[in-house]
Amino acid sequence: KLQFLYFIGIYNMSNTFTIRSKQERDRLQENAKPVVRNELGPLGDAEVEWFCGNLGLSRRYFASVDAESVAKHTMLLFAAKFRARVADRKFGLDISDEGTDRAIYICPSKDTTDPKIAQESASAGVEKRIEAAYLNEAWHATQTDLNAGQSAEASKAGQHQAKGGSEVPCEGYVVEAFRSSGEVARTVPIRLRLFVVQRPNYANAAGETGLKALACTQFLNFISPKFFPEYEKLLSRAESSNGCVVTSTIPSEEDWSEHSMHNEEHDVVMRTAHKRGTTHSFYSSSSQLYRMHGFRSRVKAMWPFKNHIDIQTVWLSPMEPISYKELQKRVESLKLHLSLSYILPRSPFTSLVANRQLGAGEHAYAYCALVFAHHFLTLKPNEQDSAAPYKAALFPEIDSSVNQSSRIKMRLRQNMLTEQRLAEAVLKYPEIVTKLYSAFEQLHAPWTPLGDRFDQKIEEELAKMIVRAVPNEINQRVLLCFLTFNKWILKTNFFQEDRNVLAFRLDPHVLDKNEYPVTPYGIFLVCGSVFRGFHIRFRDVSRGGIRLIRSANEQVYANNVATLLEENYALAHTQQKKNKDIPEGGSKGTILLAPDHQDKGHVAFDQYIDGILDVILPDKRMKDYLGEQEILFFGPDEGTADKMDRAAQRAKQRGYALWKASTTGKSITMGGIPHDTYGMTTRSVHQYVLGFYRKLELQEGNIKKCQTGGPDGDLGSNEILISHDKTCSIVDGSGVLHDPEGLNREELSRLASARQMACHFNTKLLSAGGFFVDVREVDRTLPNGSLVQSGLQFRNGFHMDSRAAADLFVPCGGRPESVNVMNVEKLFSSKGEPMYKIIVEGANLFFTQGARHKLEAAGVHLVKDASANKGGVTSSSLEVLTALALGDEEFKSLMTAPTGTSPDDMPLFYKTYVQEVQARIEENARMEFECLWAEWKKHGGTVLMSSLTDIVSQKINSLNDSIQQSALWDDMEFRNLVYKKYVPKTLLDHIGLEQLTARVPESYLRSIFGCYIAAHYIYTSGPNASEFEFFNFVTKFKGQAKL
Repeated sequence: KLQFLYFIGIYNMSNTFTIRSKQERDRLQENAKPVVRNELGPLGDAEVEWFCGNLGLSRRYFASVDAESVAKHTMLLFAAKFRARVADRKFGLDISDEGTDRAIYICPSKDTTDPKIAQESASAGVEKRIEAAYLNEAWHATQTDLNAGQSAEASKAGQHQAKGGSEVPCEGYVVEAFRSSGEVARTVPIRLRLFVVQRPNYANAAGETGLKALACTQFLNFISPKFFPEYEKLLSRAESSNGCVVTSTIPSEEDWSEHSMHNEEHDVVMRTAHKRGTTHSFYSSSSQLYRMHGFRSRVKAMWPFKNHIDIQTVWLSPMEPISYKELQKRVESLKLHLSLSYILPRSPFTSLVANRQLGAGEHAYAYCALVFAHHFLTLKPNEQDSAAPYKAALFPEIDSSVNQSSRIKMRLRQNMLTEQRLAEAVLKYPEIVTKLYSAFEQLHAPWTPLGDRFDQKIEEELAKMIVRAVPNEINQRVLLCFLTFNKWILKTNFFQEDRNVLAFRLDPHVLDKNEYPVTPYGIFLVCGSVFRGFHIRFRDVSRGGIRLIRSANEQVYANNVATLLEENYALAHTQQKKNKDIPEGGSKGTILLAPDHQDKGHVAFDQYIDGILDVILPDKRMKDYLGEQEILFFGPDEGTADKMDRAAQRAKQRGYALWKASTTGKSITMGGIPHDTYGMTTRSVHQYVLGFYRKLELQEGNIKKCQTGGPDGDLGSNEILISHDKTCSIVDGSGVLHDPEGLNREELSRLASARQMACHFNTKLLSAGGFFVDVREVDRTLPNGSLVQSGLQFRNGFHMDSRAAADLFVPCGGRPESVNVMNVEKLFSSKGEPMYKIIVEGANLFFTQGARHKLEAAGVHLVKDASANKGGVTSSSLEVLTALALGDEEFKSLMTAPTGTSPDDMPLFYKTYVQEVQARIEENARMEFECLWAEWKKHGGTVLMSSLTDIVSQKINSLNDSIQQSALWDDMEFRNLVYKKYVPKTLLDHIGLEQLTARVPESYLRSIFGCYIAAHYIYTSGPNASEFEFFNFVTKFKGQAKL
């Protein structure tokens, strides 16, 4: 019977009162007695009286329950006491009943500020359990492995499940926790915590607005209506923020006394509000902060609202008598700690905060400085040349084998200097970190004067202290790197109140020239609770995509984090070369999701955008060592194609003047030109394919092709739809689809049109030798009798499998460096013959430069990504131009349409403009191909085309920079002629030249002027043309203005 009582606890919320008087509590008690008496007999009345009176639960508990709930909680407590007595042991965490819709926990309570005791307490364990089972906020939780290439937003990765087995509901859970001031029994001197978890009940809110329309009945019954306006404001602030809003209410000084800790009416009320699912471990870490500040929580309640905001309200009392001044000081400190805890709830240094060795600011600083050290502290200056992928691209005469050796050494060093190893420096020397934080604060806190970032005296004093105090070389270098971090920061949002991530604009000269030979224009580092990221750009006016990087498991994450900065730099540098014939320079952003948060791509993206906006928007709360306004344009990349609208909307909400142009690849509702809908990137890639067909006199219908990137992706689907070859192999996230006779073209087109993966191919249409191998399969026998042991490994290496051999290879997807000098030999037969005759690199960085050189030296015709994959950037650039040139209303009427509008039903201006964009992409691709081919033929094939791409890009970018600063810019007539040539006719006819030059920023116009002249001159005259030829080109060009 007692076992039955133990498991029947439920939590029923049916009362409609807000605060019950003692008489009403007594009535609850009397109504509960018959229920308990029926189960426990004569003992029942005494148990109910003790539970309702002597146990000392907050009056707010009795404002939230009915008599039935009181009766059942009483019986649960009695059952636990009885079991402890029968087992002859101390009362412990014996009451926990979990279900899909609700849970109840009753455990001992310990009032202590001792961090070790607090962390090991039963209530701390309960809170972490609630996070893992119900709140989807656990720091380390079981995850569904992601198949490489699979959409993780759809994979439910990282979603935790309650004990009942259902997925965590999107509406969240109500969690209410109460602390008793009395003891369990006369013979059991233990106080209790009672946790009640339940799904929210949303009453019929017809006719209601504001708070009442959004709140659950549990909240409405718990909080007095007189406090509703405060919660209305809190909700409004949280809706417009991607971070955590913290407010507090403290009693007046007149009402306060040092003994107010015993008066429930004098509790400090702390409120936090944030968007659901935007952080982790916040519920449990906040309790740790309350204890750390000497408070106990009398009541702690969290309520979810319909607008996906979670509000947590905690009623706090000091653990010991304190003065009013001390109360104010602690509350302000607590608010700061809560704000930073939302951003970084857990880190390798959480224990130092709990032990009071680091404060909240020092903890956040230590974590960000550690991230900086991990990515920038990889090599000693001049120790080795790790810039192989970049130098090989810029200086093709360097031996690629030497470069690869350097890269291997760099990776080995990165594997040794893991973050876990680097963190030891902080854990061993927190007192030094405190001093480094003071130096950071002195340089960057808004309440201190603008200082000298390169103050040698301060730097030398700190450096000497580190060298004297730290004998271990690695620990020494880590802490010295913290010092480097301090001085290379130009701007940071660290001291803003409403930030949701920590963002830093770094001086690009922080990069070591030995590792990164070309210095970028700007670098951003962004650190959040579920991700870290970079943004690198090579010109003031630049654009490029933001890439969301997911990791299938811990090992993949370790590899991704070790190469994050290197990958971001390489992508941005490639973009710089790719952007040679558009006004914007190259940039790239990367967002690496933390291992436990692979399902939080939207959260990470929103916070990343917010962090960068924090730093580029003017703000008096931020010191500015840069001293100039920055313009940034973002574009889609892997994992972010569906997020461009939200970024532009956020930029508008934040007051960014160029919000319409802030992102490209937006939906049609926001005036975007979707790359996938119009096949923008593929149009450029395919022009190079057609160029080879022309020069080599090949018939497309006879060409056998292998393609990575499937029919569900942008490049993969459009490559299928635009081509007429004999595609034999498709490799995508679902597996390998292969038919030596050629895959059915109609079926491929069906999948491409529907954006479905290769696994949806009708295998009945395969020939006898055809097959599809799913990445999840093991021990699969192929038609020829060979065995595939792992479908995943088979997929990952199929582009180097002899069965994939074809005339043409077009990578439309895949990770960077899939083919490098260490594995490129697999692309050759035993006789030394290459698997592919033509390679057009659609996917960014699919080949390393050394691998490209090896293939071209063997006779493969190859065009690298910086040439082939530029259609998307051209489209995005011209999309930016409309956003800059058209007024808000013009833009809305000419460039936008409701969701679901077909391309044929778009505004006439839009359709015509898109056609001009497509024509421009194809024209630029043809011009560059002809230039590359002519140079290659001119040198008899001795200069490789992959090297020529870099040479041409360098020449155009260098000439562009010179032209912008030359006297040519002062020739207004010449300038206007260039605008007429560059700006699509549809746009120019609509607004006219005068409006164009008045609306578009001068820096952007200057970039148009330089890039158009430079690109057309190099494309028509070649990269080695003389200055005299340039003079003739300009003279001829100017002559057109007089015609």
